[in-house]
Amino acid sequence: MVKIMMVAKYPPHKANELLKVYMSTDKPAYPDFLKKVEHWVPQITDEKYKTYAVYECPDDKIIESMAALSKRFGFYASIEGYTFKIEILMNAEDAIKYTLGK
Repeated sequence: MVKIMMVAKYPPHKANELLKVYMSTDKPAYPDFLKKVEHWVPQITDEKYKTYAVYECPDDKIIESMAALSKRFGFYASIEGYTFKIEILMNAEDAIKYTLGK
């Protein structure tokens, strides 16, 4: 299984607008093979609110998962000042093995 992290930021004055979009029923659905594992809002500053959401998908569904997440988070990007990025996560042991070529 692969973990994908979505990091999103938005201006504090857009929080209510974002919540309305988040609660709407017409946003793009997640595919069945993509599972939300965690969703945090760890950092709130005067400049931007920041969220982290971690998803899990099968190894052979990475491209489809990233496309679905881009579509879903792109829906929120209709809000002025909202930005997001996608990051593939690897646990530390796998990263060490990958780095050492083992």
